[in-house]
Amino acid sequence: MKKFLYSFGILLVTFFLVSNSAQPGVWNAGGSGSFTLLYPEDTIAYKQIQMKSENIYMQLYKGFATVKGNYYFKNTATDTLKIKVGYPINNVFENIDFHHQVNEVRVDGLYKIKGLVNGNEAEIFKNPNAQNDNWYVWEITFPPNKITEFTVYFLVNTNNAKTIEGYESDKKNAFIYLIETGSIWKSPIENGNFYTQLKDNLSINNVKSSSPTSLYFDEENSVLKFSLSDYGKKPDPNFVITYGKTISNFNFEAITKNSDSYFNEINTFSKLNFSKNTYSDIELPNPYKVGGISNKAIGFIFYLSIYGIPFFTGIIVILLLVLLYKKIKK
Repeated sequence: MKKFLYSFGILLVTFFLVSNSAQPGVWNAGGSGSFTLLYPEDTIAYKQIQMKSENIYMQLYKGFATVKGNYYFKNTATDTLKIKVGYPINNVFENIDFHHQVNEVRVDGLYKIKGLVNGNEAEIFKNPNAQNDNWYVWEITFPPNKITEFTVYFLVNTNNAKTIEGYESDKKNAFIYLIETGSIWKSPIENGNFYTQLKDNLSINNVKSSSPTSLYFDEENSVLKFSLSDYGKKPDPNFVITYGKTISNFNFEAITKNSDSYFNEINTFSKLNFSKNTYSDIELPNPYKVGGISNKAIGFIFYLSIYGIPFFTGIIVILLLVLLYKKIKK
């Protein structure tokens, strides 16, 4: 009976320990990714349009980020193709590098989003609504054997994110660029350049990041960069960056009212001659690692319940037997 009660107690303690552990990963992060093909009638064009290259510019502010993406597509078919492409509002993606982690990317409506085809502003074909609740959609014409440039600008809220690991969570600003979605197009993507600038006096010392390749940092201009080549043949690891702290009572709506100013700022940034910058390779902490003592404390309690109780029970039994032996001997 005692053994049963002891085993039941251990099982009960273990149940409560495990039940309080949330799915690890970076949740509710602001983010961006490549366009996605949406409609069945467009499947004839699937894998006939190649994303030749992409240049992505990100400026991180306290509580939000501005994004500009330049995407260069080539229609490899002999006929003109007209397809609808979309940017998702919310998605959860498996982490390519850390398979037990997840990335929940919330782009919060892609505020003030605008797209341009070959420099001319493109009309949004569909906004998110009851029938189309997760996508901004454009209809784009791709002439045969020609390069079509699509440029997109938007603001995104990064202030509501948190990183979860075991029993700990770390509330930080977070941004994720979904490189894995580039694999939907005809491969390979020949090259991609990714530039992230820290604004608002943000310090690199408070930044954590996971990137698909080596990161480089230009200290003078507070610019992180990495480049890829011959990729998109399969889902590639994403770019994840966390920084700063959550701002209480953050008014993102007020930020969006000044979107033109932020778009002009990132447009100027995108035209810099980045080859003249002085970069040094940099290793940043893992954004999926969370500080704190809760995980260690829970682990200690767990191992104590499994090994400690029997150990101390054994010590007590031995002491009682020694005392009993001495008493009988007298």
